[in-house]
Amino acid sequence: MNHFEHTFEEYTQDYLPKKLEIFKSLIGKAFRVKDLFGKGQGEKSIIKKLGRLSDFKGVYAFIDEGEVIYVGTSEKVINRLSYHVKGYTKYQAHLAWELAKEYDLYLNKKNKTPNLDKAKSMILNMRVLFMEVASPVERHLLEIYSCMHFDCKFNFFETHR
Repeated sequence: MNHFEHTFEEYTQDYLPKKLEIFKSLIGKAFRVKDLFGKGQGEKSIIKKLGRLSDFKGVYAFIDEGEVIYVGTSEKVINRLSYHVKGYTKYQAHLAWELAKEYDLYLNKKNKTPNLDKAKSMILNMRVLFMEVASPVERHLLEIYSCMHFDCKFNFFETHR
C-alpha cells in the first residue's frame, strides 16, 4: 500500500496524538444534539446553522454526561449524525440500537425489538462534536485511536470495510 500521506511513525507519534488533543479540546464546545437535530431540523438547515455551505468529511463523537461514549467517521458528517437521531435500521441508528441493548429498552424483549424512540431521546439529550478530516486514512485511524483513548463501549468495527 502506498496511499499513505505519512509514515507509520509519523501517524503514531505525531499526527494522531495532535489530532486527538484537538478533538479533546472540542468537548467543552460540543453542541447539544437536540439543538441541532430537533424537530423540523433538516440537514440543510443544520449545515446553514453551522455556517457551512455543505456537508463535510470528518470524525464525530457523542458525549454523555461529559464522557465520550461513541466516535464515528463519515464522508457526510451531518447526514450521518442525522441518521443516528432519525434513522430506524441497525446501521442507520447504530448508537440507538446499542443504547437500547445496554439499557434494556425493548418494545418486544422476546423478539429483541429495540425501543429506538426511547434510545434516540437519550441521544437527543447528549452532546456532539465533530471535526473535519478530509483524508479517509486519517479519518479511520483517528476514529479507532479516539475510541481506544476514550474506551468507547458502543463502537464496533465488524462492519468497516
